[in-house]
Formats: sequence, structure tokens, C-alpha cells
Amino acid sequence: MTVVISLGVDPKIPRIALTDAEFDMHLSRQANDRAKASEMEHAIRSHIRKHLDEDPVLFRKLGERLNEILKTLADQWDDLIDALQKIISDMRAGASSDDAGLPDMPEHCVPFLRMLLEAVVGTERPSDEQLLKIRDLTVELVDMITGELTDTFWEPYKRPAQDALGARIFRALRTSRLVAPGDVSALKDRLLELARANHERLTRA
Repeated sequence: MTVVISLGVDPKIPRIALTDAEFDMHLSRQANDRAKASEMEHAIRSHIRKHLDEDPVLFRKLGERLNEILKTLADQWDDLIDALQKIISDMRAGASSDDAGLPDMPEHCVPFLRMLLEAVVGTERPSDEQLLKIRDLTVELVDMITGELTDTFWEPYKRPAQDALGARIFRALRTSRLVAPGDVSALKDRLLELARANHERLTRA
């Protein structure tokens, strides 16, 4: 049984997405704080599922934060609603509290930066030198990817071009010496998946 069901939300009932213009008005019409919190939780989980592939590090952390809030603030409806509203605000901004200290970068680069940071330092705080190197590697990789993308790049018949891009990403990761050699191949695959999920954003950059 999920936390969604435990709060009284039936996942089969369609609900308004938190990005919809009517969402805040919809919340204000809820009968009580429990119902309001349930609607907020459902909208957050739905948003995470929809956008997870576009920024897996960000949305996984937001999901973990949601679960912790639901665990620690159970039945404390005012505090729970305030905490859920902060998550919704972060989602609408495409950010999180963990982003403090990240270098200023174009929006389309940030999911790649987060993925590289996690691969290099995990949950530790990067040193200034590490952060600079990871930022530079992010820019190099995103430029490399955007330089190859076309409208049909991810079509099956373009597999040779996809493999060639993957090989270039692999070499750049190895050359950087930031990632453990045994982790390079898996990280290359995740970066390609991230590029595919963000295709439209990258081609507009």
C-alpha cells in the first residue's frame, strides 16, 4: 500500500496537475486540510513520474524529500501542507534546496551537471576545484551532444550515430579522470538516456 492510498487518495481518479493554471484554485476548494494534503501529494508524485527521466537526480531527491515529509509530519496538517507547498514551488522552479552552491549554468545543462556531480562526489559536497572541473566537463559534454542532435537522431536507423556519440562521451569521461574507470560506461549510458529525454530542450538551446 502506498502513502497516496493511506492519505485517502484513489489513484484511479484523474486529478489536476500542479503545473495547471487551475491547480491552486482546485486546492482552495478542498473540504479540509487532509483532502488538500492528499491532492498535493498526488500532484507531486504524478509530476515526479512524468518528468523523472528529464532530471533523474533532481526528481529522485524530491521524491525522497516527499517521503520523509509524509513520514515525519503525518497528521500535522498545517505543517505538512506548508512543506508540500515548498516542494511544489521547487518543482515549478525546476530546482531544489540541494542546488545551493551550484554554478550558474544554462537551464538545459543543469540536469547533466547534477548527474555528473552525483557520479563524482555522491552525497559529499564537492570542493571548489571539483566543482569547476565538473562544470567544465558538463559544458563540454552538452556542447558535444547538442552538436550532433537532429530531429531524427534517436530513430533506430541512426544507431551508428548514437554509438559514435556514446564513444565520444566515453572518451571525454575517461580523459577527465573525474569518474572511476569502472563507472564510465554506465554513466555514458545514463547521459545518453538523459540526452534523449531532453531532446526538445537541447535542440532549442
